[in-house]
Amino acid sequence: MTADIKYTVKYHARPVKKVAYILFGFAALIFFLFDLIWTPFKGLTPDMQALTIFYIIPDIFLDINNIAILCIMIGLGLMLFKWRTGKVELTDEKLIIEGSYQVSIWLRNMWEVDVRDMKYHRRTIRFDSNVDAVQIKFKTKKEFEDFSEKLVSLVGRFEAVKLKTSI
Repeated sequence: MTADIKYTVKYHARPVKKVAYILFGFAALIFFLFDLIWTPFKGLTPDMQALTIFYIIPDIFLDINNIAILCIMIGLGLMLFKWRTGKVELTDEKLIIEGSYQVSIWLRNMWEVDVRDMKYHRRTIRFDSNVDAVQIKFKTKKEFEDFSEKLVSLVGRFEAVKLKTSI
């Protein structure tokens, strides 16, 4: 059985996802550092606080915070491109994903299979094995149903596989 999918592989992230995490870290660093800079101003007299609030802080603080917010928004936009596209093939012994990163998992080596068809985690299946951890997102509901039914029947033969279904 084959199907067109989008997938992510744990520990083998796409460069886009890495850039998004770097932008998130940069924004958090900016927020943290400027909170540390604001801390000494809290101990000033009210007149000096008013001076810093009206003259010093707006020129620097708000511009840098806008840069941090922009970094977060760009990072969230880039997280949409974390998925790889490819084809999945399920045989009686193996799960094979052909795409930009090749994955081949023996069914007997799987530790956990999590089948999800919930409101926000639509049509996803997560595999965890001794080789890779993969999350697959299906394009159509029919492909998902056919694939998940066959997968549950094949994985049910092995006692060591922990099977979770959220349908």
